[in-house]
Amino acid sequence: MPESSLAPLIVIDLQTGMFDGRFEPPIHDAEGIVARARAVIDWARESGRKVAFIRHDGPQGDPLAPGASGWPVWPGLGQAGDEPTFGKTVGDAFSNAALGEWVAGQGAGAVI
Repeated sequence: MPESSLAPLIVIDLQTGMFDGRFEPPIHDAEGIVARARAVIDWARESGRKVAFIRHDGPQGDPLAPGASGWPVWPGLGQAGDEPTFGKTVGDAFSNAALGEWVAGQGAGAVI
C-alpha cells in the first residue's frame, strides 16, 4: 500500500465544551462542523485509515480541564472504542510525544 494511503486522520479539539453551550455559546456552525468532521472520519475509516482524536487539557477550573464536563471528545463524532485520544496542553498537538509515536507506528509520512 502506498505511504499516502496509510496517512491517519487526526481530529483536533472537537470537545463537548465547544458544542454543548453549557459554559460558552456553541461554536459557530456547530452542526455543520460535526457533519463535515463525520464525513471525513467515515471516509478515513472506509479507506482503512486509522483515526485519532486530540483533546485539549485545560487548566483546573476550565471547561476543558481533565474530568470537566466539557473535556470529552464530542460524542456526536462517533469515536470508536479502538480510536485513541491524545491530550495536549498547548496549541501544538505534537507536543505530546505519544501522538508522534502513534503516527510513526502507522507507517505513514503524513497525516490528514
